[in-house]
Amino acid sequence: MGWYYPSDISRKELIESRTKSFESDSSGVKVSTECIRHCFRGGVFSGVLWSVWQRTFIKDGVEVEPEQRWICCDLIKYHTGEWGYKPMDESFHPYYYSCPLGYLKLAPIEQYGGCEEWRDGVLEYHAERKAKRLANAS
Repeated sequence: MGWYYPSDISRKELIESRTKSFESDSSGVKVSTECIRHCFRGGVFSGVLWSVWQRTFIKDGVEVEPEQRWICCDLIKYHTGEWGYKPMDESFHPYYYSCPLGYLKLAPIEQYGGCEEWRDGVLEYHAERKAKRLANAS
């Protein structure tokens, strides 16, 4: 996937649009897709938007398919006067590991699937940061 540059949009507006929940109706099944958590990690001109999504499938008040959850990693940057994004999810094995640890718990791999190798990288990233903090504290 490439980069997308919606015209005339601020970083805040871009993040709001990338985390907006939505619904659709397909053959009488109400499909609800909701961003249940998100955060931006980065600097003034670039960073990563982490989000956890949940999708439900309801027909006549009854769940007709199992709930789905997944973790997204949108790269965000300011380039030639516009904010843009590159959408990915963990199935792409993005080489970014600053995903909050709590997000892994919100979308457990045992229940929802995911990329185990990428999740191991997230755990290693956080373990290294913790070790650095402890070393600097002493």
